Amino acid sequence: MAGFSYRKSLITKDEPTLLYFIIDNSDTITLGDAIMINGDGHAVVATAGEEVAGIVACVVDANGIAVEPDSGTTDTYTVDSDNETVKKYQVGLIVSPFALFSNDSSGTLATTNLMQFFDLTDEDTIDQSSASDKSGQFQLVGLDPDNDGDASKGLFRIAESMLDPYAQQS
Repeated sequence: MAGFSYRKSLITKDEPTLLYFIIDNSDTITLGDAIMINGDGHAVVATAGEEVAGIVACVVDANGIAVEPDSGTTDTYTVDSDNETVKKYQVGLIVSPFALFSNDSSGTLATTNLMQFFDLTDEDTIDQSSASDKSGQFQLVGLDPDNDGDASKGLFRIAESMLDPYAQQS
């Protein structure tokens, strides 16, 4: 699976609690995508520099039953142009700022990047070149989480969360 993969929580051994949001009309969502909630209250894929609501763990129908992915895929879901009012497919999001996710970034990460902040290149990739000591959508807390020698992989937490009450203040 591409994108973000849940690894563990910094505060508990329990599985993460999910929050559910109806997917915006005509959108395509993939497991592991970073998601934000638009002004209408619907889930859309996150873009660089915007606060993140969470990471997609599942897609369900209006009754909470898992739905089948797009034909020929195992993790991608495209919803109809009337999803918000008819099928109402929802994403189950891992939203905890204490959840850690593995991600294969766009470039090489180094020990000097630990605890730095990064933005996205798209909904499922950390932009390695966006490293900052001050701000970014995600924070790097570990290197090479698979222990396979791949220096582009890191362990990240959501740093700019839509659930953070302080993020909205200027």
